[in-house]
Amino acid sequence: MLNQTLFVVILSVWCFSVSQAEFNCSDPPVLPKYDISSCCRVPRIDLGSAPQKCIKEIDSIKTVADLPAFAHVCYPECIYRHSGVLENGEIEMESVRKFLANSVRNVDQDFVPVIMNSFDSCMKNIREQMNAIKVKMYAKLADGCSPYSSMIWGCVNTDTFLNCPEKMWKDEKECNLVKGFVQQCNPLPHVPLPAY
Repeated sequence: MLNQTLFVVILSVWCFSVSQAEFNCSDPPVLPKYDISSCCRVPRIDLGSAPQKCIKEIDSIKTVADLPAFAHVCYPECIYRHSGVLENGEIEMESVRKFLANSVRNVDQDFVPVIMNSFDSCMKNIREQMNAIKVKMYAKLADGCSPYSSMIWGCVNTDTFLNCPEKMWKDEKECNLVKGFVQQCNPLPHVPLPAY
């Protein structure tokens, strides 16, 4: 019993020290053999035929150097467009809500509010940053897409990771270390914003 109590106390102190650790933000933790994406069991979202359509669209994107250098930036815009949540360059929250209600399995529906909260906070924060530099919408890249959707995508993924429900979070040292680093070093909007 004493050993068990001592173990719990040591574990609590260790967890507290991990959560309170001060990180060097230019030196992120390196965990080469650990799959960080397994830390939060995000529900599978049925995107229908959107990924296949977008892969074809993205494959056709070429830069002047004949390399799809910005293809990864255009993928989120394509997915949002084919999912029906992007209208006139803007993410429509009611469309996101309906899409998630129809595309996430019933057993995982309690995760939908977490994703919706991430969309809300990310869009609000990115909009505030854009207003601060007096930008109505980021200009399209040479390949024909705006970085806006990609910024929302990255922010929502990070914010959802940080706010993963406890029952879906893998409470392991590596996951907690990464979460602590992201909380300290990558505050909202969780993505670099273009400067104009």
